[in-house]
Formats: sequence, C-alpha cells, structure tokens
Amino acid sequence: MTHRATAGVRVSRVVEAAVVALALSLGLFALPGVARAGTITVGDVTQTSADPKSIVFKVRVQAPAGLQSATLDYRLFNPDTTVGGSQPAEVNGATTIDATVTLETNTATRYIPIGSRFTYTWTLVDRDGARVVTPQREFVFLDGRYQWQERTVGNFTVYWYGDNARNADLALQAAASATNANEALLNVKLNYPIRLVVWRRESEGEMAQQSRGAAFDRQVITGGARVAPDVVHLYDPIGGFVDVVKHEVAHIVTKVAGDGPFGRLPSWIDEGTAVYAQSEPGGYRPAVEAAIRADSLTRLKAMSSPSNQPSRVDIFYGQSWMTVKFMVEKYGQPKFAEVYKAFRAGGDMDAALKQVYGVDQDGLYNQWRESVGLKAIDFPPEASTATAPAQGTRAPLGIGVTGTGSSSQGAGGTGTSAAAEEPASKMVLAIIVGLATLLVAAGMGFGAFRLLKKPKA
Repeated sequence: MTHRATAGVRVSRVVEAAVVALALSLGLFALPGVARAGTITVGDVTQTSADPKSIVFKVRVQAPAGLQSATLDYRLFNPDTTVGGSQPAEVNGATTIDATVTLETNTATRYIPIGSRFTYTWTLVDRDGARVVTPQREFVFLDGRYQWQERTVGNFTVYWYGDNARNADLALQAAASATNANEALLNVKLNYPIRLVVWRRESEGEMAQQSRGAAFDRQVITGGARVAPDVVHLYDPIGGFVDVVKHEVAHIVTKVAGDGPFGRLPSWIDEGTAVYAQSEPGGYRPAVEAAIRADSLTRLKAMSSPSNQPSRVDIFYGQSWMTVKFMVEKYGQPKFAEVYKAFRAGGDMDAALKQVYGVDQDGLYNQWRESVGLKAIDFPPEASTATAPAQGTRAPLGIGVTGTGSSSQGAGGTGTSAAAEEPASKMVLAIIVGLATLLVAAGMGFGAFRLLKKPKA
C-alpha cells in the first residue's frame, strides 16, 4: 500500500514536470505585458508638440531579437466620454530604434483642441514574441510654440505664456464669477475642473482654432471658444476680455444644464444665455436693434444652429440675447431654469416651452416681437417639427479609433469607450492559445492516466 502510493506520487511529479516543461516551451504560461528578461529595453518616452497641429510620440527601444511592432495606444478624457485610438510606428525589425507616431490634431476630419488631457502607453513586441507595455503617461496638450505657465484656483486652471499673467488672473476671476452666476440662473452645479488656455491675441492662437471656412475666418473675430466640455480658449481681443471669459464659461454651465441624452440645446437659447452672462452685450445690441427697425429678424426655429453668414453673426447673437432676456424678465428665473430642465429631459424645445410657458418657439418668438413693437406673424403649419441638431459653441472633438488612427468621429462626436478597441486579431490569438492549452492538458492528462494504470512488469 505504501509502495504504491510512493510510486504514484513519483509518476504524478514526472507528469507534472513534463506538462510544465512543454507548456513553457510553447509559451503557454507567458504573462501578457511581461517580457522575458533582457529581451526588450525601453529608454526615453516623450511627447512633443511643435505647434497646435500635431503631437509627436516617441519611445527609445532596444530589442536584440529585432522589434516586430510598436503601437501607441492613447486616450483623451473629458466629462462626457473617453475617446482614443491606436497607431503603429514603423519599426522594420530594427534592434535599436526611436519608434515614432505623429498624431494630427487639426485637420478637416479631426480636431483635438489645445488643453485636452491625454494618457498613453506603448506596446512593444519583438520577433521572439516578447511583449512590453510601457507605464501609462499623462499630459495636457499645449501649443508648443510658447512656454506655458499654469495656475490653479479652486475648480479652474489657467495656462498662459509671456507677459500675459494679468489676463490669466482676470480669466480665473471671471470664470469663477460666471460659473456662480449661471449655476444660480439655471439651478445646476458644475462638478468637474475647467482648463482655460489664454493666448495674448487672436493672431497667435489662430492656428489652434478649428476653421469654419476661409471667408468666415477672415471676416469674423473670434474672442474665445468653448472647445470641449471642460476646456475654454481665450484670445484676448481688443477690449472685452472679461466678457469673453464669462460668455465661454457660461457655455460650460449651459451644457451641464441643458444638453441631455435626447438632444443638444438649440443655439439661440445657448448663445442667448451666454451673452446674457456678459456684463454688456457689446456690439450685439446695435446689430439687433437695427434688425428690429428693419424687421429683418429670424424665426427661432431657424436658429437651432448659428449663422454661417458673417454679416448675420452679430444679429444672431443679439436676437438670441434679447430673447433670453425677455424670457427671464417676463416669466422669471425659476421658470427659465425649468425650460432647461425640461429640454434636457426630452430634447424637444417646443415641448419644453409649452410645458413651462404654454407656447412653442413660434409663440415665444411672437411674444418677443410684440414686446419690441413688431406685429406677430402667422406661420404656416410645418410638415415636420424636428429641429436640426444644435451647434452653438460646441466641443469639436473627433479622433481616430482604428489601427491607423486616421478615422474620425466628426465634430462633437462621442467616440468609443476604451474597452471596445481591442483588435479582433488579439481575440483570435486568445482563442487559439486557449484551444492549444486544452489540447495539451487533455493529452497529458490521458498519458498520465495510462501510466498510472499500467500493470507492474
């Protein structure tokens, strides 16, 4: 009895050793992300931006067996979603190389704004199959033409360069003031940090802007823009800098209050609320007053997106501001906040206005027209009441999520979650390895069973 037990233990150990040896030789026990000692050495890992148009990612690699692949995996974070992608570097089997990937950030199909927060890793594989994933790195994408400084106060971080410290301080103060005022106006709370990027003048920040067309860009001065849910660009126009900050930060709060799962705010109420947040409406007032005198105004339902005609931009903002001002003064702040809440819940501005005020957009437009001395208009019935998607000062975010990093989610796209981006080839490889493991285990188990049951000679 004792002799048989000892023999059984010896045989079991022999079988176990054989299984382990074979598995190791096949690489079945290799841990993903861990290279065999000494096969791949990672040196400097850097990212640089010579200007706002691109980011260059680089990693120094030594791979005696020859580097088979080097892939950059990046993620871009904002309060709405996480988007990202993968992009391979050219390696050509080199043993020592600076693997490099250039990510274009401002093209016709992709816009990643200055001030965006990134994380990234490199995945390195040599010709022997060893694999290394570099530690995750994080950075804020800034315009590499300038030496940036930063300062954080409360929920806001401001970035500036050169002799622009005064405007940086003004930006922090105005952002906090505008946030408090708009939180009170719309009965919401902003609960995530905001980054403010300040250029000294528009000409120095022009390369960082997303173009709306050469003709439009030539004729319209851009004082600032909310380029992401948590990022504002400021270009210090001649005068009115504080109001530019208040306007753009107001857009952050309006997004929290109004944009929901069923739709985005029509631009007239979004921009009107942002101008209402300013100390003064500036040039928008005379523009809309002239349009009132000429009765050349625009139906609210036609103002779901901003005007692309440079000659109508000031009128659009002025009419939006006057409409919002009328709503707050006629119906009061609580009901104005209710309009935002109702729209967020349903994504239909006509329905939201009817719920709170008892009129749709045409009815509100006529009420406002009469308040400025114009006659109401009879509108013909519409075949469809659907409104175009809102634009306003949107977060124009689109980055590739394919192997080449060249596809786009489009302006304001939501992208895909990081969990959805593993290539299909990795899944296939996992299935193959799993099947091979089962076959080896089954074969060895059967052999061990036969050996243990073999009668003594």
